[in-house]
Amino acid sequence: MYNKVIEILNKAVVKKIKVYDMKSLTPLRQGIAAINYLKKEAENLGFKVRSFSSSSETTWFLIDLNDVVVHLFVGDERYRYNLDGMYGDNPIKVVE
Repeated sequence: MYNKVIEILNKAVVKKIKVYDMKSLTPLRQGIAAINYLKKEAENLGFKVRSFSSSSETTWFLIDLNDVVVHLFVGDERYRYNLDGMYGDNPIKVVE
């Protein structure tokens, strides 16, 4: 598929095209897809989305739905930012 994309870009006289193998970033793509899906479905249910963060340059995604704020981490980022340590004294509901 990328060969066709390169063909199209060449016809548009794009120079210095580079193709990066992003297979190792599959969890990142899943994070982006999950947070985008959550945003769409929340809006369909009439929830107000106050804030929304989805970028291919981050491993921490966030969506603020007023009463619920969702933090979605890719890989070990959850442990790096340690939200569990900061908020661990509050009541928690673990979802398996």
